[in-house]
Amino acid sequence: MTKDRRYRNPPVVEALCEIYLKESAWDDTVPGQFYDRVKHGFPVKRQREIQEAKFSLSTAGEAAAGIRRLPPWIQFVTESGDRMIQVARDLLVVNQLRPYPRFDDWEPAIYSALEVYRELAMPRAVARLGVRYINRVVIPEPRIRMEEYFTLYPQLPQAMGEEHGGFLLRVEVPAIAGEHTVFLTFASAPVDNPGETAFLLDLYNVFQPSEPFALETLQCPVRTAHENIITAFEGSITDRLRTLLKPEEKA
Repeated sequence: MTKDRRYRNPPVVEALCEIYLKESAWDDTVPGQFYDRVKHGFPVKRQREIQEAKFSLSTAGEAAAGIRRLPPWIQFVTESGDRMIQVARDLLVVNQLRPYPRFDDWEPAIYSALEVYRELAMPRAVARLGVRYINRVVIPEPRIRMEEYFTLYPQLPQAMGEEHGGFLLRVEVPAIAGEHTVFLTFASAPVDNPGETAFLLDLYNVFQPSEPFALETLQCPVRTAHENIITAFEGSITDRLRTLLKPEEKA
């Protein structure tokens, strides 16, 4: 998962790159045209319904809530189900599922999908970028001391003892580089087999520039976001966990 330290057993269950665009010439024909361009590599086409919760407060102080249906996202998926492209108005998402390859193998798929989107919908600029890595870390022990595997973990007041059950931690780390922010979520996770302990380590880098930027310059913030995620991941784990992930030997 890093430029200098790669793992034979990476914990990544999904990586994704979200590109929020501005002023696309979008209409109902774009998804079909997009599919024609990518169907050789992404033959499975499906639709994802999107809903938005809305809350309001009247002048009389009465609260109201409702659900608003948004235009659907169209998904194009590889035959093996390991990679996906999602498109909607002013939005492109490229997902990499298991088995996760190296970043160098996945990165070109981002720019290839963006080029198709650019040719068909002609967006003016990129408004925001998100790069996210969702990791599921499984330790083959039913009970562990978290500090032996992680540098980030819940700590209780001494009077409450050292043991705890399920947990969820969320930390926002601003300005790791420029206008980037990393949102780090660390939580307990269900196990698939008895005798294991599992955790979710979700790292989400958001690049929110003060002004939209050109599509041609996307590579730099994508790579910066990826490096930020490397820093957050490696800074959150110990050498004992690295051993479980099986580092590759440097050439």
